[in-house]
Amino acid sequence: MVKHSSKPVSGRVWKNKKESRTSSLSDVKPLKTSFNRKMILKKQQEDMKRIVDQMKQDRAEKQAAKRKREEANRKRREENTRKNEIVQVITNTKKLKKKEKSTDCDSALIPLL
Repeated sequence: MVKHSSKPVSGRVWKNKKESRTSSLSDVKPLKTSFNRKMILKKQQEDMKRIVDQMKQDRAEKQAAKRKREEANRKRREENTRKNEIVQVITNTKKLKKKEKSTDCDSALIPLL
């Protein structure tokens, strides 16, 4: 049987003849990298790690400042609400004793809401 270049021997004309194998297409990496290349990669990794650590530190500082600011605002708000309370001084001792029995109130100042 004579093999023609235009038609495959198997008769399957829809299949193309492969020029080269796919395994030969991938690039072969060298077994060893040069010392200079290793040092460059090491320096890049150290720089990246330093940048990441700096970013983490900045973020932690921002969060601490925000927490401190929120705490100060909360304290200021509580003080302002305490200042704005309308209180009535009770001088009648019977009322005081009655109020102390009903709600464990220690002072004679009762806020009116």
